[in-house]
Amino acid sequence: MKEPIKTLEDLFYEKIMLYQDLVECLKQEREFLIKTDMDALWEISDKKQSIVPRIEAVRAKALAALSEASIDHGMDVSSFSLATVLSLIPPVERKRFKKAYLSLVGLKTETRQRSRENKQFIEQSLDFLDQLISIIVNGHTAEPLYNGCGSLDSNGPANLLLTREV
Repeated sequence: MKEPIKTLEDLFYEKIMLYQDLVECLKQEREFLIKTDMDALWEISDKKQSIVPRIEAVRAKALAALSEASIDHGMDVSSFSLATVLSLIPPVERKRFKKAYLSLVGLKTETRQRSRENKQFIEQSLDFLDQLISIIVNGHTAEPLYNGCGSLDSNGPANLLLTREV
């Protein structure tokens, strides 16, 4: 049983490395968003997309290691839960995983936070551009006349950039 547990420990650390790479990508993405460097954004997007299948592969290997250790986990790659994996590890071995587990939880939280911040930055930038274009076409005070289906509509806020005719 030592062999699958050691493999599982190695996979935890491999996953940490992948999440560190993902966090670094998100940091770079923010810089490229600020600089509006579209070529670099495409490159960083490709890099992020290449990390995701590698994380899924580590999940599959971890599930295989649990199965090899005759631990019934009832998970697949899409329903993988790190907390569940940790709870299935024998208590005498679990202490070795605690630091790696906490690191992974922190990295996952940072990944979600940075992703959310980048998305919010993009949305705010697009809102600014929408307002700027509306001012340029002198539509900053007018209400939208049409909804997305081409019918007259004056209900609720609308994206002025997409509803104005120039």
